[in-house]
Amino acid sequence: MAERLALVVDDVGANREFVERLLGGAKFKVVSASTGKVALEIISQHDDIAMAIVDMKLPDMSGLELITHLRSKFPSAYLVVASMYDERSTMDKAFAAGCNVYLVKPHGFMELFQRLVKSELSVLCQDPRSIIDQYGPRVFKPLDSSTPKP
Repeated sequence: MAERLALVVDDVGANREFVERLLGGAKFKVVSASTGKVALEIISQHDDIAMAIVDMKLPDMSGLELITHLRSKFPSAYLVVASMYDERSTMDKAFAAGCNVYLVKPHGFMELFQRLVKSELSVLCQDPRSIIDQYGPRVFKPLDSSTPKP
């Protein structure tokens, strides 16, 4: 099996380390960054990234800007936006930027881990876009039809 590379981007060291351990336990090779600029440098050195978990609020750019870059360079990657914000408008923007999953911190990390252990990423990428929060996973349903589909 080919090595699966995951990118973790979070400016809070403890959060980043937790997600690194989680993805390592799901058999990913993990690279990480604390800023969007460092993340862009990392992705410029790789031809393929299987997945990324990106914090919504980074010190030098929004997580949505980074997700847009990632989706452009890695169209088949499994992209997760992790955020403390559970506002519907923020979720809509994240899915419009190209994420597969919107995860509300601190909820959902174990659900995400179980998905990664149980399923191949190619299968997960075909799943409907979803939200994972304190209520568990659910399919994302756009408020209006103008929200683009991946």
